[in-house]
Parts: sequence; structure tokens; C-alpha cells
Amino acid sequence: MVRVKFYPVKESIEGAVKAPPSKSYTHRVLFIALLADGESIVEDILISGDTKATINAVRKFGGKIKNNKKIIGAYELKSPPTLYCRGSGTTIRIALAIAALTKGPVLLYGDTTLNRRPMSPLISALGSLGARILSRNGKPPLAICGFQKPKSNSVRIDASISSQFISALLIIAPMIGLTIETYGRLKSTPYVDMTLKVMEAFGARYEREGYRFFRVHETGYKPTKFMIPGDFSSASFILAMGALKGKVRVEGLHVDDVQGDKFILKVLSDMGAKVRVTKDYVEVESSGILEGIEVDCGNTPDLVPVIAVLGACAKGITKIYNIEHLAFKESNRLESIRRNLKQLGVNVRVRKEEIIIKGCNKLKGARLHSFNDHRIAMAFTIAALVAEGPIEIQGFNRVSDSYPQFLTHLKSLGVKFEVIK
Repeated sequence: MVRVKFYPVKESIEGAVKAPPSKSYTHRVLFIALLADGESIVEDILISGDTKATINAVRKFGGKIKNNKKIIGAYELKSPPTLYCRGSGTTIRIALAIAALTKGPVLLYGDTTLNRRPMSPLISALGSLGARILSRNGKPPLAICGFQKPKSNSVRIDASISSQFISALLIIAPMIGLTIETYGRLKSTPYVDMTLKVMEAFGARYEREGYRFFRVHETGYKPTKFMIPGDFSSASFILAMGALKGKVRVEGLHVDDVQGDKFILKVLSDMGAKVRVTKDYVEVESSGILEGIEVDCGNTPDLVPVIAVLGACAKGITKIYNIEHLAFKESNRLESIRRNLKQLGVNVRVRKEEIIIKGCNKLKGARLHSFNDHRIAMAFTIAALVAEGPIEIQGFNRVSDSYPQFLTHLKSLGVKFEVIK
């Protein structure tokens, strides 16, 4: 397990980095290109721990990937006996839906973090269409035998735990023609919009009523060209550094995209940082004096760790609410954030659906844990910039799940750290 010790920054941070390609787009584009009949060209595929799981799945299902750019769809989907999905929830959820289109059987599983994540709503939905699925109390490992023809052209699904279940059904819907009705309080709606955007680019046609009803036509997918945009989720950590300690620029971000995590720009502005947006980059600058805010993160759960750290460094109270679904991420992020902030000397309260943080004048140096969660690791790196002493983060190797260049980018900005293996 890799540990990294970060040292406080005495001078201001200043510099520019290029945003990594979007992980969420990469997953969706690769799986949809697998289902398209022909060769698609995808520019700027993210190569990370999580997307390697999807690349492996695409190949196991019979797709071909050449030069990390050309994706040749499977004329006929294969049924891989086993499919290891590493720690990627997006991979296993979409792959389970695609496996339902094969004869099977297929065994899907992941690492210890993934094998704790809930799958029951998707299992029930696919079961109602005719798939036979065995699971461990609704969690991976999962064994599935698919349907050659679904026994229904409509399905209902509980949307309250994860929008990934909706995306998984939407992605296979053009292959079979499907009406999807959701119930429960849907979170992370921008990820559904992203799924629909990619589907449209590959020729899918549908009608919708908000996020409650989708009628997807049996059109299949057509190969196309697609450019993966920069990732606001990963860029949020760099932008937050500018809000705490100087001036940073992140290139390759497009604010007209559907990514929900562009919301970080409003959060930083509301806290008092200067945010400049152009067609080529986003720049954040601050003297480091931030104000606490109240913020609804129901649609942007991946921003919660970084906002929590900013709140710990801000004046007054920061309240982050509508976030009960954080308990079902790579770690229980509600508990991971609480424990690490306590270690830094921060007054923090966590309830079922909210985190309340009282800003602290000085953060303590401490030894923290990533809890095998890439976003927890990166978020608490930010705290090290302004802490009284070094902050060591254990389990830092998980950062490569989404942002393999993170340490390289930090070094270019002047952040001092030591990698301890």
C-alpha cells in the first residue's frame, strides 16, 4: 500500500495543467461503441484503473480496441466465463446489463471495495426482463444467464441508490427496445444526461419525461467519432488548490458540457474565490480567505470530499446536504470524511444525509487513510497545503483509479511530497 507524505506550502501555488479526460464519459463511450456495428473513433480515452476494467470488459465481450482510439464493435457479443471489474462500480453495473444480452453464464466480480457495493435494483430490473442472476445478498460476485429475447419491453427500477442503474438499462435499451420507469428519489441526474448524450451521438432515439420515464426505440447503435471532454470531477481538486493557496489554471474544461461536477465553479465562487471561465480553460485565484456555505450535493456526490476539505479551511459553518447516497461509494464517504477531518482537528458532524463542518483556523498535521477511495485521497491532499505540519495519506495508490497524472500535476504546481512504498 502506497503512502504519500505532503508538506505545507509556504508560497502561493501558481501554474497550469491539462484536465484528464472524463472517466464517466470514457466508460459510456467504450461500452456503447462495443454495441455499435462497425468501427468508432474515440479521441482522448482516459487510461486509468477504473477505465482499464471497462477496456477489459469490452474485449471480453468481443469488441476490439486498437491504439486506444479505434473501437470495433462486436458483431455478436461473447459470454466471457468471468469478468473482473477491479474497483469500478460503473464497469460492473453496465457490464451486468450487457451480459444480459448474451447467453451466459457470466461471473462478474471485483476487488473488496467493489464487492461491498449494492446491485439489487439492477438485479431485480434485469430479472424482470428474463435474466437469471445469482448474487451475494444483492452484491458482487454476480452470476448471470441472459435472455435471447426479453420477456417484456418495459421495466421499473428503484433509482434512489445510484443513477448508474438507470444508465446501465438505458445503454442496452436500443438493442432490445425498452421503456424504463424509475421510482424513488433519483440522485446524480447529470450522469443520466451524460449517458443519453453519448447514446444520441451513436444514433439512439428516445422520448423521455424528466427522469421518471424513458421510451427507447430498438435502433441499435451506429459507429461514430467522439471526443472525450476534460473531467470536471478530477479537475475539482486542482481548482480547489487555487481557491486555498494561489492561482491555478486547468485547460480542456468546457462549461457548456452536461457534466454535473462543473458545479464546483459555483461552489468556489460562492466561497469567495475568483473564478474565470474561457472557452479554453478555467482559472481560480484566491487569497485563501474562504467563507462557509450551505450546498446541496444530491447531483454531485463526487464533489463532496473536496467541498468538505474547503469547508474545514473556511470561516464559519459549511453544510453539505442531500448526500445519503455517499454511503454506497468506493468507501462510505460520509464516515471517511468524518474520520479524516477529526484527525485534522476539525469540528464535524455527520447525519444520514448531511455533513456539518465548523471551519478551523489551523489544521493539524496527521496520518490519514484513503479508505481505498481515490476521491478521499485526493481531497485530503488539499488540506496538506495549509496544515501546520505534514499530512501523510495511506492507500494513495487508489488515485490511479481516476487520475493517474495527479502527483505529476501537483509537482508541476510546486507541491512538495514524498512517496513511501
